[in-house]
Amino acid sequence: MRDFLSRWVPVILWCLVIYSFSESSWFTGANTAHVLQVILSYLPFGSGDEEGSSFLNFLIRKAAHLTEFGILAALVWRALSPKRFAYAGAWLFATVYAATDEWHQSFEPGRTATPKDVAIDSCGALLALLIVFVCRHWLRTKHRAVKRGV
Repeated sequence: MRDFLSRWVPVILWCLVIYSFSESSWFTGANTAHVLQVILSYLPFGSGDEEGSSFLNFLIRKAAHLTEFGILAALVWRALSPKRFAYAGAWLFATVYAATDEWHQSFEPGRTATPKDVAIDSCGALLALLIVFVCRHWLRTKHRAVKRGV
């Protein structure tokens, strides 16, 4: 039971973090744009360029989607590993959670729900799982070389 909890509690906690981001009006596009403009105004290269800060806001928000669902997929993979379906299960879990998260956002004032964000979240999960796969492969290869004395 202890092993089960150590694997799944981080997943549950991260799902709650994602849920709280969706629930909070602090993370609407308008609010993050305003915060970004304030930050940029204090930087020596910052400007009042609405279009530039709008594009930067877009990039930051989409990078956040990639990151938060990438972390979720990695945590679910860790919980499922070493099962044969760990990679597919982690990607599916993260993608379904992304869809339910967007659905949840559709009920929140000031938030929008788009299939495009689900696709970005799903890509973030896939990218994170690809990184996990490559790192594990590299570590196994390195470990075998050390065992052989190479």
